[in-house]
Amino acid sequence: MQQPHPEDLRATATYRDDGDVKLEGISLTWRIGANSADQGTTEPPDWNGGRPAYPHHYEVWLDGRVAQTADLYWAAWYPHWQSANRHWVCLGETPAREYRVKIRARNADGSWGPFTDEISVDTSNSQPYSVPVPMRAAEEQQRVEVRHGSQQFPVSRAIRAIRDGDDAPICQEARRLNTSTTWQEVVPPDTAANPPWNEARGYLEYRKFFRGADVASAANPAFRGLDLPSANGFGDWPATTMQAEVRAHTFTYRYTQNHLGPKWTHQWFITKDGWDPAQGVSWEALEPIPFMVETHGSGTHGDQELQYTTEAVPPRRGRHAIVNIWGGGDAGPEYKGEFFVSVCDVDFV
Repeated sequence: MQQPHPEDLRATATYRDDGDVKLEGISLTWRIGANSADQGTTEPPDWNGGRPAYPHHYEVWLDGRVAQTADLYWAAWYPHWQSANRHWVCLGETPAREYRVKIRARNADGSWGPFTDEISVDTSNSQPYSVPVPMRAAEEQQRVEVRHGSQQFPVSRAIRAIRDGDDAPICQEARRLNTSTTWQEVVPPDTAANPPWNEARGYLEYRKFFRGADVASAANPAFRGLDLPSANGFGDWPATTMQAEVRAHTFTYRYTQNHLGPKWTHQWFITKDGWDPAQGVSWEALEPIPFMVETHGSGTHGDQELQYTTEAVPPRRGRHAIVNIWGGGDAGPEYKGEFFVSVCDVDFV
């Protein structure tokens, strides 16, 4: 069966606000096969669990360039077809006044299908983001736990300094400063009492935990050694070499527990041009739009080490940091959300 391509793209400026941080974005919906943006609560006749008819891998183009890879997966029970043709693109706190947006999907044979029409979006009058489909109680009981881990390639600071015991001076100093040796649990402290998951708005409020160059530690004092900036007397963080001219980059994530949840996402960010490693890694130092997002549900990730490929990494040269945020809601009965942080030092040559 030939996969359908997205059509009838609709785009609306929407924001997500947790009281401390207001993130602007674009809500996208489209028609894919018989599944339209106005499908409502009626299952489209060609659904069949979304496989194999509905594509999972999309590109979002903004202002004439690929800005983000979006991998869309859905659990068997939730949110099914309502998640197969919608996506929210984060633009950060200070977006441009206008964006031109279009999308395309990857075919089953790896080729790209046609673009949708390009739509202009005015962000000056954005509206609150609304959750398209709330999870029902019966479906809630079927969720599975989330799992721990860190970025394996490029290598995260947690893996390099804690798990692998790298002998670089800055890694040795990081281990001395840290009070935790659990490399796969770089999470903010006490998320049970201060949940990052916003059920009403359906998103991860991870930015409320950070107040400076503390992204690498997840603002957790137990991992404060990971926040060490370069040129502080201990040299630079060891970096993974990446080819600047390569179009497609593949990232590997290492999991340590076989957990999954339908609300969980991966988000990848990169530092802006001109970033100074001596200033450390803060959210202000990162591009506001994640260059890759992966939303997944039960049954899509059974392995302990998985790869994610994108052509949307912004062109860079020299030293940079890549940040992965992996998390979401319902991290077990005692939590209302959790997320894990991986900061990776890279050298584009």
